[in-house]
Amino acid sequence: MKAVDFGLFLHEDKAAKGNTAVLTKEERMKKSIKSAVAVAASACLMAAMLLCGCAQQPADQGEQPAASAEQEQAVDQAITDDAGREVTLPAAEKLEKIYYTSPAGQIFCFTLAPELCAGTTMDFTEQELENLPAEVADLPNLGTLAGGKELNPEAIMAEGIQVIFSVTTVAPTEKDGSDANDLQAKTGIPVVVIDGSFEKTAHCYEVLGELLGKQDAAAEMADYCTKVAADVAAAVASVPEDQRVSLYYAEGPEGLQTEPTSSSHALIFQLAGADNVARDLEAEGGKGKTPVSLEQVLAWNPDVIIAWDAQRFGGGASELIKSDPNWSTIKAVQDGRVYTMCQTPFSWLDRPPAVNRFIGLQWLTNLLYPEAYDIDIVETTKEFYRLFYHRDLTDDQVKELLGNSYQG
Repeated sequence: MKAVDFGLFLHEDKAAKGNTAVLTKEERMKKSIKSAVAVAASACLMAAMLLCGCAQQPADQGEQPAASAEQEQAVDQAITDDAGREVTLPAAEKLEKIYYTSPAGQIFCFTLAPELCAGTTMDFTEQELENLPAEVADLPNLGTLAGGKELNPEAIMAEGIQVIFSVTTVAPTEKDGSDANDLQAKTGIPVVVIDGSFEKTAHCYEVLGELLGKQDAAAEMADYCTKVAADVAAAVASVPEDQRVSLYYAEGPEGLQTEPTSSSHALIFQLAGADNVARDLEAEGGKGKTPVSLEQVLAWNPDVIIAWDAQRFGGGASELIKSDPNWSTIKAVQDGRVYTMCQTPFSWLDRPPAVNRFIGLQWLTNLLYPEAYDIDIVETTKEFYRLFYHRDLTDDQVKELLGNSYQG
């Protein structure tokens, strides 16, 4: 069995070696007188053994090492997950079908090993499917635990799922471990809890890479995320506090919901160095989207507004904000700095909170501080979609995704 504390330590059996006895020269000489008799007797004995089918086939000896090596490669993996639970799951070579308890977990698994993903936790629009591999459209929806929803244990078992990943968006809690135990007991399928919070993104990929046998691809993704986070942090640190751009995040169909700094959904705004005008509000629990009034937004008078489009989450207000006279006195509207956040195939800034945020972090930082964080956003987007979404985009396709935020 392979024992892993997210470091995969292999236990190997040692084969015993035998010793072969060899006759001395003196002994051979003493027996030479009777050699003719001995040879004759040996010949007769060997002939009898061959006729009886008792001779050992050389090919049998040659097959034995190969079988032993195959068994060694197929040992189960025994791990201690990020909730402190001991879990045993099949060897990476045996894994053919995996699942996840949330959209965030699905994104991590999909980006690393799309061929192993046996279901989906969310439904996709036609536009989103255009930016995903064709096979995604045929995946059955097996449910999710995110947002207080439920998984479908019977369907998961019927699909032949071999392991379920519970990827958390914050540090795992005792409840995460308890929920994993319950799901594992209910389905008989091993459930592995992994910390998928923003600062643990590289760790999440490294763990998944070991368990799924995708170490090289996981290392590339982990290194990418680590570098992006460091580069953005350095760029933002170079911008004086009194030069930070004020920003309002307009959620919902009317643009009158937002995320204060205390909300996990506002993390990327903070990391990108934005001055969140709603920073001091009390955050709504659960799904977020703290309600505000238009009068509050007018008083804040932000430099930039980031709004949803109409694709997901019940519709967005980007067009309304740009055209409604009630919003027209806001500086962001007057300066033409109302930008529509890309949500294809996943939101660039928050929902679900997984690796999809790393392209949004680069986009927003470049949008707010183009001199401090000087990147080619078209090439950056193409690289991200190739590496994580397995899609090769053209320049025109990227510009369509960027919408009015594309600066040329």
